Amino acid sequence: MTETYDSAVAFVRPKSYMDSLPYDEKISLVSKQGLPFPGIEVMIVDEKGNALPWDGKSVGELLIRGAWVVDEYFEDPEATRRSFAEGWLRTGDLAVIDGEGYIEIVDRVDRIKDVIKSGGEWISSIRIENEAMAHPAVLEATVITVPHPRWGERPLLIVKLRPEFRDRISKEDILGFLIERLPKWWVPNDLVFVDEIPKTGTGKFDKKPEKYVQGIL
Repeated sequence: MTETYDSAVAFVRPKSYMDSLPYDEKISLVSKQGLPFPGIEVMIVDEKGNALPWDGKSVGELLIRGAWVVDEYFEDPEATRRSFAEGWLRTGDLAVIDGEGYIEIVDRVDRIKDVIKSGGEWISSIRIENEAMAHPAVLEATVITVPHPRWGERPLLIVKLRPEFRDRISKEDILGFLIERLPKWWVPNDLVFVDEIPKTGTGKFDKKPEKYVQGIL
């Protein structure tokens, strides 16, 4: 970031005891943004600015401060007010931090519409989509938000199967696959199989609920 003098503030370095981790766990580790450099502090906060736990599940905006992170914009108090909170730089990234201190960015604050607020906690629809498309039977997947009487919002997974897997894969197969790859409460309650997933004019998945599930919401 320009605000960090174009220097990195975190990098992936496995801790010494992690040499014996299974291969899949090592791959998961190096796909994260990593640990903060010495001299850099990080935290994640909710919408009200409250610090969130480093549990690998709680999603909040990533804040940083440190030796080479600026704390104001030159002669621009309004930009400073928007981008800094008590000396912390608001990165605009939504992230989780696990118990070991590894940062994983899951989305951007300005794409908050793609993040689902369920039971007061954030769920990244993009992360669910990526994990679902890791299933060998799934060609495309998108996630939309549906109302829920208890949790406020829940993710609903929309799946287009590869032709050779049609009528051979059940909802349970894919949801069971996700249970092994996501926090349990991130896993959608249900999914809908479709022949096509509509796209926007720029080629992105169209997330308007009426495009997929008329009559079931």
